[in-house]
Order: sequence, then structure tokens, then C-alpha cells
Amino acid sequence: MPQPAPLDRRLPRMEILQGISGAILTLFLLVHLHLEASVLFGPGAFDAMADFLHAKWADPAGHGFSALVVIAASLMLLILLVHIYAVARKVPQKLAQYRQLRQHLKVIHHGGTRLWLWQLGSGLALLLLVPIHLLTMMLIPEQIGADASAYRIVFQGGWLLYGLMLPLSVLHATAGITRLWLKWCPISEPRFIGRKLMRGITIYLIVLGAASIAMHVVHGLLA
Repeated sequence: MPQPAPLDRRLPRMEILQGISGAILTLFLLVHLHLEASVLFGPGAFDAMADFLHAKWADPAGHGFSALVVIAASLMLLILLVHIYAVARKVPQKLAQYRQLRQHLKVIHHGGTRLWLWQLGSGLALLLLVPIHLLTMMLIPEQIGADASAYRIVFQGGWLLYGLMLPLSVLHATAGITRLWLKWCPISEPRFIGRKLMRGITIYLIVLGAASIAMHVVHGLLA
């Protein structure tokens, strides 16, 4: 009589690690988009935000500490790598598994599976885009002011990078939070309310981020 396959005790731990790291990255994205939106109040407001992140208020010389930006970006990159490590076990390794998933969706219209597939596709794209952004911040941490950011976005291709990264990161993050909500909330009605709430938050964040990018473009063209 065949023996049942032994349970992998790492799976629950990886599930928890994936959820915690994903939640931290989502919180960072939420804060980051609102800090970036300071440009909507003008270049001066954006420079004031950048000065605060550089802790110019704590530097007697008034230059600030670019190392703080490097440390923050490095920490986010580390958490991103942890998240990738935790998620990698779920990524189908063979084409046949992709075909099985597609066939499954044709037969059973399951929203959770669709959210997972969207997370998979967007996550693979973000594997390339997010490290580029974080490494840029680590290499030139002093260039996050209004003028430097506008120049990078308008004349160095930043509009394409951020234009792709914005919807992908927001949708990836909100899909992940939605799946966590569906998985851990035991009551049916709040689960559906949570899905509607996440749709509204998704639209709001994409509009906020797009407006910020547009303001940077305007500033770069007029500067």
C-alpha cells in the first residue's frame, strides 16, 4: 500500500513569510505614492519632502544624509528578495502546469485563481522594473529633488519605467491584499465588502500616481 507523501513543514512558514513581506511592501508602496504626490502641490513641496527624507533638519550643515535613502532602498530590496523567495515555491515550473491552470479557469470561474494568475504575470514583470528603481535610488540618492526627478522622468526614460511600474505594482499589491483578505476573513459578507474596497483603492492609487508622474513631466518640460 503506497504511503502518503510527507508534509512539507516549510509550507506554512513560507505562507506566513509571503504574507508578511507582501504586506510590508504594500504599506511601503502606499506611503511612497503619497510622498511622491507632494509634487502635486508644486516643486517646492516635493523638494521639502525630499529634504525631510534626507534629514536636512538634523544636519547642522544643511546638506542632509543621503545614506538614509540608500538604507531605506536597501531594506526594501532585501524585503523584496525575501518575498520572491517565499513566492517562488508557487510558481509553476512547467508549461503543462500553465495549461492546466488555463483549462481550470475555463471550467471553474474562480476569482481567487484569476487573482493569483494576475499576481504571477505582474510579479514577473516587476522582477525587472522594481530593482531598477531601487538601484537607481541607491546609486543617486541625492537626486530625488523636483528638478532631478523631472529631468530623469522626461529626458532619461523614467516616464516609461514609472508608467509601467505604477499600474503593475498597484494591481499586484492590491490583488495580494485581496487574496489575503479572502483567505483569512472567515465571514462571507465582509469578504465581498473587502473586494469592493480594494477595487476603489486600486483606482485611487493609480490615479494618484499617474497625476504625480504627469506633474513631473510638466515640470520637466517647463523647467
